[in-house]
This record gives sequence, C-alpha cells and structure tokens, in this order.
Amino acid sequence: MKLLLLSFLLLTSSYASDAVEFFQKNKNNKILCHIGQYSYKVLSQKNANIIKIHDRKFFKMKNENLYFLNNSCQAIKDRDGIVF
Repeated sequence: MKLLLLSFLLLTSSYASDAVEFFQKNKNNKILCHIGQYSYKVLSQKNANIIKIHDRKFFKMKNENLYFLNNSCQAIKDRDGIVF
C-alpha cells in the first residue's frame, strides 16, 4: 500500500509541474486555471507571471490581484481542445 501511494505521489508531482514548464516555453502557450466551482481563466505570458512564495510556484495576473497555484492549472494544447 505504501508503495502504491508513493508511486501515485510521484506521478502527481510530475503532472503538477507540467503547466509551469509549458507556460515558460513560448509566449503563445496558454494554460487553463481553475478559479471556482465552475469558473476558469486562460493565462499566457502576456497577462500573467510566475512568482515563488514559500517555495511554491504561483501564476499571478498582471492587472489583477489573482494568484493560482501551479497544480490548479493545466496546459491547453492545440490537439487537445477544451471539453466541458
């Protein structure tokens, strides 16, 4: 059981950092961040920055006082599309 939990934790942590790397690769890359129960916000390098607070990475909107934890965001790729 412990081995299963540790492997799940490793897998989850690798996916959580994927949005940050994707965000930093190109200015045209966009990520989708979860705000509330049914609300989402699309971020790119044009309207957001990555900041580090207490060794955790957050996406901060440039014009607003909104912070998104990196594991609440996912990469939007052309081939995937958005499904609700």
